[in-house]
Amino acid sequence: MSASPQVSVVMSVYNEVNRIEESVRSILGQTLRAFELIVIDDGSQDGSSELLQRLASEDPRLRVIRQDNAGLTKALIRGCAEAVAPLIARQDADDWSFPQRLQEQLAMLEADPKLGFVSCSTEYVGPADEHLVTITRPADPDTATRGLLTERQGPPAHGSVMFRKSLYEQAGGYRSQFLYSQDSDLWLRMAELMSIGYVEAVGYRHRKDPSSISGNRRAQQSEFARLAHACRASRLRGDSQLANLEQAQALAESILRSKSSAKHSSKHGSLDINYLIASQLVANGDKRARRYLRRVLRIRPWHWRAWARLAQSFFWTKDGK
Repeated sequence: MSASPQVSVVMSVYNEVNRIEESVRSILGQTLRAFELIVIDDGSQDGSSELLQRLASEDPRLRVIRQDNAGLTKALIRGCAEAVAPLIARQDADDWSFPQRLQEQLAMLEADPKLGFVSCSTEYVGPADEHLVTITRPADPDTATRGLLTERQGPPAHGSVMFRKSLYEQAGGYRSQFLYSQDSDLWLRMAELMSIGYVEAVGYRHRKDPSSISGNRRAQQSEFARLAHACRASRLRGDSQLANLEQAQALAESILRSKSSAKHSSKHGSLDINYLIASQLVANGDKRARRYLRRVLRIRPWHWRAWARLAQSFFWTKDGK
């Protein structure tokens, strides 16, 4: 590891043996060389631990910290506490960073002291790397910050963000009550203190997968996001956030206790994300949409929109004709 890394990259891994090497190597191959990569192995049991140890033996910039499974939020809290650089970048274990990502985000933060955190244009891909859509945000920091605070237009992906560690600490860091949408809660508190900026170039590739949190916990994730905005509303009124934080904590405990609820959520969340992936592929003229639509129809045979999309997939071309 560099004696004085400019950036600490923080990643949490839980049973990602099929994705983790590609993700880690996308960071180790960055054009920026002065960084450390902190990977919190959150109790993996699928071979991820052994793979991470092998990768760490090849590059001293990779530091692996193993802990009992505690969930993403607590793993990120641990990782950010371990970071030694003045800037922290996130990276998710099933995503991929383009080689210039860290260099461009570092340059943006160094060029503008008013910016507290930055993201970049992000390509969304499906489980098999199918191109779905590229998400961009306004280049103007004032417009971008206003969009985050008032229009729910934040960074395209949690892992696409780099932030000043001093801002992270001033804002209070990730909050353990937020089992999901911990990023939305943090970005809102950061944006109340400093502006967000976006590198216009595509720097990050985010995977949409039915097995991910955003895939099979969509309803619960939305409820945590609602509570994050409720906390902001309380702050704006000068009221205590305690009631909202207690609701978030109770929801987290309920999810962790209830296996049957988790299975129900997983089934219907998977249906939703498969349909969304398929819809975008149909719009792109990609016939691979059909495999996702068939999965939807196996779960819900009367899903008429899925039938309509399936029929459309046989006629729709990339030109929309």
